[in-house]
Amino acid sequence: MATSIGSVKGSSQELRSRFGEDARQRRAAANILDPSEVRGDYDAGRMMETTLGGEARPITNEDLAAFRQNARTAGRRFKGGITVRQVVDLSLSKDRKRARTEIPSAVPASSRQVKGGALETRFMTSSSPQSKHARHQVIVEFVDFEGLVANGSLSPRKAARELARGSIRFDCTCEHHRYRRRYIATIGRYNAGRPETGYPKITNPDLSGVACKHVLRVMSEIEGGSAVQMFLARAIEKARGGGTAVQRTSQKSADRQAQKQDSRPMAANAQETGDRDFDRSRRALRKAAKAASATTTQPKRTAKGSRAAAALGGNAGARDKLLAAARDLGISPDQAAKLLAAAAKDQS
Repeated sequence: MATSIGSVKGSSQELRSRFGEDARQRRAAANILDPSEVRGDYDAGRMMETTLGGEARPITNEDLAAFRQNARTAGRRFKGGITVRQVVDLSLSKDRKRARTEIPSAVPASSRQVKGGALETRFMTSSSPQSKHARHQVIVEFVDFEGLVANGSLSPRKAARELARGSIRFDCTCEHHRYRRRYIATIGRYNAGRPETGYPKITNPDLSGVACKHVLRVMSEIEGGSAVQMFLARAIEKARGGGTAVQRTSQKSADRQAQKQDSRPMAANAQETGDRDFDRSRRALRKAAKAASATTTQPKRTAKGSRAAAALGGNAGARDKLLAAARDLGISPDQAAKLLAAAAKDQS
């Protein structure tokens, strides 16, 4: 894949143009199932279809009832808003896989404070090989920005970490978000773009998933990317100094960040595998390994990673994955098992 994410100059105009065209097409669309129709005011003569159940067919009253229930469930699910971690945890495993295998780069391009006090940060991402677009853009609004600017007890770096853990809203220029995810974001009240009130009766009638691969790739950088943490810290520092939170990334910096991200092994980009028990174990292992790296000595190995197997309760699949993670970290399976056991003891 190409490491470049394209020109920073003109990218904001590109974003306005793409979102503008999106809005114009939405206004001109006729085959939209609006909220009043979902509630039951639907004329069967319109002959709209759904793929609920797996095959395209005319919408029935039972489908409308299912749509209402799906919308209520999604609304309750996101009643308290959403965080970066929840975007990842609640997303589909296939979308997480696409994010880590198809989208190598996600770079913050600009920031500004918007109405309501949130920090709007615009990210540029690479696109997948099969995409008709050279790149996509993701908007993330950090809701807690104004409060953290006012909290002088935290340094800009610590405030930036808190900002990344707090509530967010987001939007993306891709079709996947537009046709499958924006409705969910709207009823969940974490949508940063135009509201979508048309039920996705064809593209996502079950209202599954949370984010597209471009958004998930951005979430990965917000959680673990030092460049994003520095970007957020600078915005906080500027706002505290009496200025604005407006920032723009230079072309040189954007290219350097994209090159660095693209050169990482895919395993380093993969924040989640989809196996949540293993993912938790891997995170605990990495944290414990980092803390103990200066003092841990190489223990005597036992046959077939028996301690690792015991640490995972005999879960063979998780054991194999843990052994692979141990090799990536440069430690033995027994060290991995010991560190996991110690981490589990500390958490109990």
